[in-house]
Amino acid sequence: MSHLVRRVDNLEQLRRRMVPPPPVDLATPADVLAILAETAGAARADVGADPQERARTLVGLSAVALRAMDDRDVRDRLEAVERVLKLRAREQKDQERKNKRR
Repeated sequence: MSHLVRRVDNLEQLRRRMVPPPPVDLATPADVLAILAETAGAARADVGADPQERARTLVGLSAVALRAMDDRDVRDRLEAVERVLKLRAREQKDQERKNKRR
């Protein structure tokens, strides 16, 4: 039996035994990173997979994870800038009120 036939048989057996995972809401970069970590762990644990295919899968998942991390960092920085701008706007309004009272 060739390696490919065995692999297909293993995948079919695995599919019958697998319980579908619960749906995941991918609303934030953190959600994406969580599902990527889970998927990368499953790919690494698949000892029956072709090493080259496993490596390609992990490289692809890693590339997406890096983009998600970058998006998360940009989002965090943008939120920090927005908070600072809101604080400055409040301070400016407070200062204008104080100046009007004088």
